[in-house]
Amino acid sequence: MNYFEFRQQLLKDSFTKDEEFHRLRKEDLRCAKAYKEAMAFEKTLKKALNIKAPDNLKDSIVLRQTTQHTLTRSFRNYAIAATVLISFVIVSATWYLQKPGSIEQFIIESVALESNVPLSENSISLNKIKLVFAEFETEVNGDLGEVRFIHDCHTPGGTGVHMVVSTDAGLVTIYYMPKTTLSKDRIDFETANEKAILVAMERGSIAIIADTRQQLAAIEPTLKNNLVFL
Repeated sequence: MNYFEFRQQLLKDSFTKDEEFHRLRKEDLRCAKAYKEAMAFEKTLKKALNIKAPDNLKDSIVLRQTTQHTLTRSFRNYAIAATVLISFVIVSATWYLQKPGSIEQFIIESVALESNVPLSENSISLNKIKLVFAEFETEVNGDLGEVRFIHDCHTPGGTGVHMVVSTDAGLVTIYYMPKTTLSKDRIDFETANEKAILVAMERGSIAIIADTRQQLAAIEPTLKNNLVFL
């Protein structure tokens, strides 16, 4: 199960007992955030559907001959309040269901959630880097730079690699997405604070995020030339 499949299950049945669903809920930051939002929405919906009638409703009905006008006005206010709350719930649900699902948006959310990954003090060995990429039938055919973090991660369509490379100009974040196909060879975009590109590979694609366009241009050929698909 990947992030998008998790979101689909969340919308279908947020109270599922599926073990993989709950593992991702605990271990994946994006899934945890999506689950938290869904639970907040469920709570709001429950609140909307369980609005209590006014405490004096029974007495008002008994004395309706003398308080009919007041009762009618109270019910009108009560109905308006309930309608406003339920409308808010519907709008919230629509927003929740229609969140952007583009690859660019996926990367933007991933960068925001995973900006504080634990970086190694020293460069990670090439052998370890090769082992991670080997899981995706990809061979590392040369030096990728000073890799300070590497781990598998959820990507659109399946699992991929999340990597952080230290350069003289700063850190560069890379997502290798072996099952993500782009609509064109290259897509330029921006996150909240950084520049980013999506680049089509022989198989799948990569996302590169850095402070400047110069950093992106410097590391792109390194990745394209040194990642060989088996």
